Amino acid sequence: MFPISDIQINALVSLFVWPFARIVGLLLADPLLSSRSVPARFKAGFALLLTLLLVPLLPPQPAIALVSAEGVAVLVQQLLIGLALGLAMRVVITAVEMAGFVMGMQMGLGFASYYDPINAAQVPTVSRILTLFTFLLFLLMGGHQVVISTLLDSFRTLPIGMTLPSDVLKALAVWGGHIFAWGLWLALPVVSALLVTNLAIGVMTRASPQFNIFTFGFPLTLMVGFAALYLAVPLMVPAIETFYREAFAFMLGMLKPG
Repeated sequence: MFPISDIQINALVSLFVWPFARIVGLLLADPLLSSRSVPARFKAGFALLLTLLLVPLLPPQPAIALVSAEGVAVLVQQLLIGLALGLAMRVVITAVEMAGFVMGMQMGLGFASYYDPINAAQVPTVSRILTLFTFLLFLLMGGHQVVISTLLDSFRTLPIGMTLPSDVLKALAVWGGHIFAWGLWLALPVVSALLVTNLAIGVMTRASPQFNIFTFGFPLTLMVGFAALYLAVPLMVPAIETFYREAFAFMLGMLKPG
């Protein structure tokens, strides 16, 4: 039998544990696999499979004892890096959800919500439809492949053992502001059409006080809102693709050392 020392066992285990922690962090925040509808066993198995595939492609890892204060710090650091990568991608989905929420409220469908077990909250129907559309677009443009490629590149731009850049939290906060900018921008066509419709209804009500706004106004607003949404969805495709490309570039850019 070949003797195996504790140092060799520690080096072998740490070779897989630290990349596994970064991948788990990514899956915990990734908009697709972080869903509660995905079983925890599948997430763990997928993270383990990715680890086994990516470890041979990674640069040399530092010789740090896994069971030590420094080793635990590196483990937590890898988990935070993975969470940062996942949050960068979640901004796009959250922006689309916000756009759907604004559209639904303006259309008078604020009450048309249901309990979503995936998000464990009341979710507007319009928002959920646009979110599913964004998920399908993400898979159609090969976003899952880009995420895995970006994850591999992150091990080169920010190898295991290096600390996060000091401006990462600031960059994430600024990046999170895109939720409001992109969400309102996506909802702008529908909101604009509904604004004109509401102004027209207001003028009609003012000109004819006996006009029943509740009988005529709500169906008209609903009809115009769905028509505007139908015409706006094809225009959202290139915009969302641009958002995803910016998110991929941000994922790598925020992890560059220095």
